[in-house]
Amino acid sequence: MSYENILLPVAGTRHHERAGKALEHALRLSPKHITVVHAIEPLSKIVGGEAHAELLREATANALTNLSPLLNVIENAGVSHTVRVIEGTPADTIIRASHENPCDIIVMFTDGRDGLEDMLIGSTTERVLRNTDLPLLTVRK
Repeated sequence: MSYENILLPVAGTRHHERAGKALEHALRLSPKHITVVHAIEPLSKIVGGEAHAELLREATANALTNLSPLLNVIENAGVSHTVRVIEGTPADTIIRASHENPCDIIVMFTDGRDGLEDMLIGSTTERVLRNTDLPLLTVRK
């Protein structure tokens, strides 16, 4: 099976090293295009209007700055790519992005269970797996 279009979710700033490992695996699939998706945790509903828009612009700018090392690797590999920074919870954002962007596979890292919350409601990776009809390649730390 050919995986020409890959969705690569990248979580918060502390996970970029592990996202790099997931990217290595994605590049081994010889894709034509990679869509990098970063979820920004939903901003408080108390903040609205222009203040909300400004906070979203700041968060997006920070995310793009933090993603730049990964984007450089993709560019150096000669693979076309797009970047989507979306406000929302990680699992929901990944699922939504997989429906909005034509992709053949989702490649993401997993830490395994991180704590009580993961034990009760499952990790982001588990939630994506339960709610997608796409193949999912998970890369452990």
